[in-house]
Amino acid sequence: MLIVRDKIDKWLCFHCPDGCGEIIKLPLNPRQRPRWGVSSDWLRRPTVNPSVRQTSGCKSHFWVRKGKIDWCGDSGNSA
Repeated sequence: MLIVRDKIDKWLCFHCPDGCGEIIKLPLNPRQRPRWGVSSDWLRRPTVNPSVRQTSGCKSHFWVRKGKIDWCGDSGNSA
């Protein structure tokens, strides 16, 4: 779900793709750090930059590219 306020993208919220049940909330505000960017292609498939890393819980680490999840090799590891 993309949350927009005053015509500015504020947050991207979605369920963690590993099935842990966590809701990931990524800030999109360009004045906030850290922040992510989200775009979509003509098929409305989202791409998120940079990668998403859960620092607690399931420790998942992944990229979202053209609507698909690309798992990073360290996903699920605390290192």
